[in-house]
Amino acid sequence: MINVPCDSWSGRGDPTSDVVLPEERGNDTVPLEPSMDLQVAREPNSMNDVLAMCSDLPQIHLATGERLIEEAVRTDRLYVLKSGAFEVVSNGIRVVTISEPGAFLGEISAVLGSAPTTSVVAVQDSTVHVIDDASASVQRRPELTYAIAQLLARRLSAVTAYLVDIKRQYADSNTHLALMDQVLGNLIAMHPSAIKPGSERNDVPDY
Repeated sequence: MINVPCDSWSGRGDPTSDVVLPEERGNDTVPLEPSMDLQVAREPNSMNDVLAMCSDLPQIHLATGERLIEEAVRTDRLYVLKSGAFEVVSNGIRVVTISEPGAFLGEISAVLGSAPTTSVVAVQDSTVHVIDDASASVQRRPELTYAIAQLLARRLSAVTAYLVDIKRQYADSNTHLALMDQVLGNLIAMHPSAIKPGSERNDVPDY
């Protein structure tokens, strides 16, 4: 699911797995097919294992259009998708659609003990398992912590593969794409105590 950091992605929905960059050639822009396969392998039954682990947990049902997670509003709940599909939205921009049963929703908030950085809205009638007291649960339930760690590790692996691909193709180019390897490299290497998401640029510059 979980395709840039997002609060609710499954491994299959990682946006880096199907990113296509533009290759600049004069005034022409042509699609660039990454030279590396950015799909990250995972254990074949990992999502089924998550569903089995959550089978005895409470469930809630949401109709199309209902909001499961509200950006910046902390509830200390973690969700596991049982059926249906959700759209992850940040600042009004759709980031990814999550439809794989067993996907976590709200895992970053649970691990960091912070408010969610995205909203999650049902795009189909959907059902999720609910893990209350999520921050404490990920600390006292090793099987839950391990499942989330696997997800985050697969996501980081995909970003790393993407970084290597950019370095290979654009390191010596004199375009803005050459800077992306520095940005992604810094993100991978950093160990911040807190991150303030968002851009520092002005959306409407002064002219």
